[in-house]
Amino acid sequence: MMRLTAGAALALALAAALPATAQVVGGEAVRRGDGRIDLSWRTIGSGDPVDVFRERRGPAGVELVLLSAGDTDGVHVTAAESGGNVFVLRGPGGSGYRLAERLVALDGVQNFRDIGGYATADGRFVGWGRIFRSAQLSELTPGDLQRIEALRIRSVYDLRSTEEQASEPTAWTGPDAPARLTHAYSIDYAPFVAAFANGIDAAGARALMTGFYGQMSESHKVQFREVFAELLSPEEGAVLYHCTAGKDRTGVTTAMILMALGVSREVVMADYLLSNTYYAPGAGMKASDATSVFARMPADVQQVFMGVEAGFLEAFLAGIEARYGSVEAYLAQELGVGPAELDLLRARYTM
Repeated sequence: MMRLTAGAALALALAAALPATAQVVGGEAVRRGDGRIDLSWRTIGSGDPVDVFRERRGPAGVELVLLSAGDTDGVHVTAAESGGNVFVLRGPGGSGYRLAERLVALDGVQNFRDIGGYATADGRFVGWGRIFRSAQLSELTPGDLQRIEALRIRSVYDLRSTEEQASEPTAWTGPDAPARLTHAYSIDYAPFVAAFANGIDAAGARALMTGFYGQMSESHKVQFREVFAELLSPEEGAVLYHCTAGKDRTGVTTAMILMALGVSREVVMADYLLSNTYYAPGAGMKASDATSVFARMPADVQQVFMGVEAGFLEAFLAGIEARYGSVEAYLAQELGVGPAELDLLRARYTM
């Protein structure tokens, strides 16, 4: 087993900031049902040899443990570890690509994801292990807590309303829990109540959700501003934000963050739509859940409310562009993220 010093590991990680010479240009780490992780990657040259390392953090700092040397088939399977699963892929010339699981598999929380790994317009990649998103944290198990504590999250921003937070309190508490940030507000459910009272079909549900998304840039801009302020904070550690299902308010927050970091709109949309894979509406629902009312509706109506659609995110972005001209203008005028802040975000969260 080969081990590298912390200094060597740092040098390897920094090599990922050299896109002109990097051979590994993308990859995925997906957990199997049997607890193992499938690694796959792409290289500039087909069949380029790649050294695969597991990254571990210990008292002496970061170390890299060699899993596979000169791997040419672009895939590797390895056992998952409870302390976190982060990997470094090194191609010819010593260039490196850091890779982690996108889905953080938990027993009591759905849709908990790392937003790292996406390519940016300037040839860099969003860093892994720095920004996380999820659904509510009210059902965390002891095992879940152990796993997310290994992620070194410094703060959690709760995008839910005051009523949602009271109904399903966050279970990550205590002196060692990260700072919990939120903005007190109530959601106006009147349009939903009226629609339900009159009976609603899938088309009506879709129109209702599209309207909700179209005005979210105004109704939730304080929360968005505070999330970006936290990302811009100089404090060490990762940031997590979440709502109830981790798909709507969390989804548009993620879209703006990724766009601010230079990720293409096409990739942003693909990431947004992953909630249809990682959020299962019926799993673990209780009568007190804010989402339970939707679970009693016809299946096609339920799917609209409990899933995500490209048209929803497009409505959010169209609302911004109609009011401000562009997402960049909205970031600058309403969220305090101008050119200097964009440069800082990209320096901090991309490699």
